[in-house]
Amino acid sequence: MVISSIMSPTMADSSLTFQRIFTKVQSTLPQCIENVDALPVTTIFSTKISETTKHCIEAAVRSYVTRRVIDGDKTNLSTITAITTVCIDLVRHELSLPTLPVLVLSDAFDTLTIRQGEELFSFVESHVSVWKEDTFFAPCKTSVLRMCNDLLRRLSRSQNTVFCGRILLFLARFFPFSERSGLNLVSEFNLENVTTFTNVEASEMEEEDEEDKGGTAPRLDYTLYTKFWSLQDFFRNPGQCFQKAPWKVFTLYCGDVLEAFRSFKLDHLHSSSGAGARLSRSLSEPAPDQEGSNSLISQHQVDEYFAKYLTNQKLLDLQFSDTNFRRYVLLQVLILTQYLTSNIKFKQETLTEDQLAWVRKTEKLVYSLLEETPPDGPKFVSTVRHILKREEMWSNWKNDGCPEFKKPEGQDRAKGSGSTSGKQNGKSEEVGKEEEAPRSPRKVRQKRRIGDLIKDADSKGKFTMGNAEMSRLWNLHPNNLEACKIPERDFVPALESYFTPAIEQLSPRSELKEEQKLVNDSNFGWRALRLLACRSPHFFTNSASPIAKLPEYLNTMIKKLAKELPSQLVADIKVEEEEEKEEEKVIPVLEQGDGVKVEEDMEEETGEVEERPEVRAITEEEQEALAQRLDALGQDKWKVLAKKLGFEADEIEYIEKTMSDGVAQQAAYMLKLWVEGEGDEANKESLLYTLEGLKMQDAAQGVFT
Repeated sequence: MVISSIMSPTMADSSLTFQRIFTKVQSTLPQCIENVDALPVTTIFSTKISETTKHCIEAAVRSYVTRRVIDGDKTNLSTITAITTVCIDLVRHELSLPTLPVLVLSDAFDTLTIRQGEELFSFVESHVSVWKEDTFFAPCKTSVLRMCNDLLRRLSRSQNTVFCGRILLFLARFFPFSERSGLNLVSEFNLENVTTFTNVEASEMEEEDEEDKGGTAPRLDYTLYTKFWSLQDFFRNPGQCFQKAPWKVFTLYCGDVLEAFRSFKLDHLHSSSGAGARLSRSLSEPAPDQEGSNSLISQHQVDEYFAKYLTNQKLLDLQFSDTNFRRYVLLQVLILTQYLTSNIKFKQETLTEDQLAWVRKTEKLVYSLLEETPPDGPKFVSTVRHILKREEMWSNWKNDGCPEFKKPEGQDRAKGSGSTSGKQNGKSEEVGKEEEAPRSPRKVRQKRRIGDLIKDADSKGKFTMGNAEMSRLWNLHPNNLEACKIPERDFVPALESYFTPAIEQLSPRSELKEEQKLVNDSNFGWRALRLLACRSPHFFTNSASPIAKLPEYLNTMIKKLAKELPSQLVADIKVEEEEEKEEEKVIPVLEQGDGVKVEEDMEEETGEVEERPEVRAITEEEQEALAQRLDALGQDKWKVLAKKLGFEADEIEYIEKTMSDGVAQQAAYMLKLWVEGEGDEANKESLLYTLEGLKMQDAAQGVFT
């Protein structure tokens, strides 16, 4: 009976070996490809096959594709699409694993050229509904994502822009909106996208180039060039705009660039036939003939562009004349301003009223520049407004935890009732009444179980505390420990914000009387001392200078701060030269009493200034000498010192294995690593203190001279 079963055309799964399955499947594949039908393979098996047999079929199909179908440039793509269709039928007949069709396509993409892969990808796009079926989606989504990522790594973003876009659009159609792998849940930025530009000023353009410009373009000097390309760093990392110093830099650079755009208007003829259009034309497209060139350009506008612009300084004139280039930059500004003013869950910083006013003014200017940019400026602006409005909706969706999109139940019921009423030919009202009767009790919603509430909240990354108000407070921030460190909980003011009014009162233009100034206010002085002790390095000074009263001391400290702040934040506040000379003197130290001691300066009495010895790390000669001394003391002495200097046990073991020549070499290598890690802190005083604590001070005798 077993022999007859093996010899029969319909074989049982238990009677087949790997070699028999492999040979039989490969012999029937040509017939399957010719008819685009999996019937010849399905007739081989008479019963339901096991997982092992499915693996055998998969190996046979993949081997046939790689060895007989794929043949370099001579590969017939229709054969690959046919065998993939056959694999889909095998999966539906439960004769293969669900990943087989995707694996066949992955093998093909790995061996085909980019041109052939682009043609074959059309088959993948057309079968997106197949890959989204329940049978294929869960097992194949990882393989599909890996296949697309492998393709993207082979492609060039500037040469194969369209193909890259098709792959990304396919992934967007294949995965659901709520797929976690495709969502930037914590609003991170791609900080690796760094734009480099020339740091040295380029030489002036030749006279011939200046004559070709004809004086129509603005003078784009090196300063404007650096300001323009420096804006890309703010577009790359918008979070730094919430800091005061970078914010001033951004507003200054952005204002200068927008002013340059406003001073140089573009007309349609200039933007379409100028250098920008020549740069935008594809390299593979032949240039139009001189005769009838205008009509050709008007009939067929070139939409291809470079995905990454060059940052050479000499190209900035041409780029400012390019319509697309100008639109890209202005659109970047709008995207950045929308981020700064939008409500994002993981963005803790907010803008001040002055900053918000600047943002509104800048957006208005950018929209006016976009309307003036040909061609179809007003239409382009309306499209941009629509897209940015949609971005707000997506941002709100992410703030809610990216809930899954589901079709409302009312639509399905409406469709069902509509179809039923259509079949009844005029009895729709009666059918509707009959359907409404049993639905009324369902409106009473039962209370959900606590376990379901906790499970639902955990799937969204939130907490449920059993009370609506407690749940709201607990979910204000994803990490409660991090919430305690947010800037809003830091109530200590900054130095510049607290002392700016007092600095302004030092100006000769101030009309306040001496007793009305803040330095004479005891409340201001008490808070100023606490703030200086927390955030100013000038509060703790080693000096023997006379002791002053509190107002005099605050005047001296405020003058010192006024000298440092203009380079960072308050550039419009200046201190007179006489005051600057006074600041160069030693800052007097405030005593806890309110009396005044008049003493002469120690430096003035002696006429000499005691120099503080320079703090430096121990030299290599001192390291070698100390290592020899440690070797003389004993084998384990350097290990005791190493543990005291902060080395872990595994690090000491690594030093022993690396330097196996002797104890002296191990101790010297340990001291070298200590100096490299600590820098100037690895000095003689610190080492002597450590050796004294270990009662090994004899090791330092004769080392430091």
